[in-house]
Amino acid sequence: MPMKRPWRTWLLALLLAVAPVGSALATHANHGKGPRVGVLVSDLRNPFFAYIARAVESTLAADSRNAAHITVVSSGFDPQRQDEQLKEMIRQRVQLVIVTPVDSTTLHARVTEARAAGIKVVAVDALVQGADAAVVTDSRAAGKLSCEHLVRTLGGKGEVAIIDGPPNTAAVGRVNGCREALNAAPGVRVVSMALNGGATKDGGVEQMTRLLARHPKLSGVFAINDLCGIGAELAAQVAGRRDIVITAMDGSPEVAQRLQDPATLIAGSATQSPTLMGQRAAQIGLKLLKGQPPQQRVLLLPSKLVTRENVDGYGGW
Repeated sequence: MPMKRPWRTWLLALLLAVAPVGSALATHANHGKGPRVGVLVSDLRNPFFAYIARAVESTLAADSRNAAHITVVSSGFDPQRQDEQLKEMIRQRVQLVIVTPVDSTTLHARVTEARAAGIKVVAVDALVQGADAAVVTDSRAAGKLSCEHLVRTLGGKGEVAIIDGPPNTAAVGRVNGCREALNAAPGVRVVSMALNGGATKDGGVEQMTRLLARHPKLSGVFAINDLCGIGAELAAQVAGRRDIVITAMDGSPEVAQRLQDPATLIAGSATQSPTLMGQRAAQIGLKLLKGQPPQQRVLLLPSKLVTRENVDGYGGW
């Protein structure tokens, strides 16, 4: 898709991502006669969600004669803000909502309200009860994949911690998969898994700093996503700890670049494809608007492991 049109409105969306709830709406320049669509992402400052939103937009705009009227909003990982944003979408009478849930539990009531108003709802990245459909990565398998590599890289022993994230099914699945891998390694001792890094780089720095202070023998960390993992690496480097192994999940361009640096502490990341997730969610949403429900309510996408050894052959997002 040509990139000229969206950039001004993407900039507006990014600026409003940190605005108060009442003003955190940004409408794209696409005002076609097609369906009115609301796209609610967790945080546009995270490239993963920006890729999802762009993929949704490009897919919905593919039919120039029936182009959708698209509104993109970012909650900044604030569940209350996302709830208010969905409430506003209902008030605006959109026909389709595509949402990456920040909190899978608290958003349920508003999703139910949207469905009652005749709005089709597709969840992306994490599940939320009541949605018509969902497109997600197999988070449990991905978490297990990432932490099996962590265990291998550590030689099957050492103190390990998990830096958790927002209370949605994606984060829960990753942690559960990771714990399964760690529990299978008798030489590994989990010293902490309750620290919430907020799925941000700053959160990774903050929680890794705490971990290093409390657990001086820490040897490995699983971070809930790549941004958090990069933050953890920064904190370890500042502390002069070059002996820690970090794995994460996303397969982001930034981590792919880090994996090419021999000095990186990041050993690998379980991949996702935000572009594919956004495309599939938009395609499913369009079919729902035509009265065609998906054969599978939950489309589960596989994850692969990208490491220092295979990063050169990794296609990225």
